[in-house]
Amino acid sequence: MSMRSLRPPRIPSQLAEEDGTSRGDSYSHSLLRGDFSGQSREDTFVEQSRIVQAQFTGALLSRSRMTDVVVENSDFSGAELDEAAVERVEFRDCRLSGAIFSRCSFRDVRFVGCRINEANFRMSQMTHVRFEDVDLRGSDFYAATMESTSFFDCDLTNAEFTKASIPDVRFHGSTLLDLKGAEYLTGAIIESSQVLPIALAVLAALRIRIDDEREPPETVRKMGH
Repeated sequence: MSMRSLRPPRIPSQLAEEDGTSRGDSYSHSLLRGDFSGQSREDTFVEQSRIVQAQFTGALLSRSRMTDVVVENSDFSGAELDEAAVERVEFRDCRLSGAIFSRCSFRDVRFVGCRINEANFRMSQMTHVRFEDVDLRGSDFYAATMESTSFFDCDLTNAEFTKASIPDVRFHGSTLLDLKGAEYLTGAIIESSQVLPIALAVLAALRIRIDDEREPPETVRKMGH
């Protein structure tokens, strides 16, 4: 596994401002602001641009491509980005609750201080991706493939990892309570304080019960007669 640093977005200093009234499907060297909520912008291409204080709530963005983009203080709650290709993109202080990222390709992507609870990352491909201080409670990584990926100081309570492939993925500082599919964390790297919650999740997944009584209750009752 390569431990190189994430490649940052490459954005020019001069950007042309666009807002929610624009109906284009391609944006280059742009500054996107405004309300795009509920719009259908499938197959949209955004490159070398910034998205700042924009709303894409419930927008249809399937098969979109984002390359060399910084997204700040924007809302993608409930947006559908199925099969999107995201490369050299940074999300900062964004809300992506319930967003659909299934079957997406992520490369050199960073999420910082974002709320991505209940999001769908099913069958996505992640290479050199970092989540930092992110709310990922209840998010779904079913059958996702992750390489050179880290979850630092994130809340992954009740997240789903069934059939995920996560060799050498790092979870340092993250909350790992009530994980689903914990038995699929083969090759993951955790810190010592995370041993107990991971162990309990694995035991639950394997249906192993903890019971200090040597005899089952029924046997004890029979012996009492």
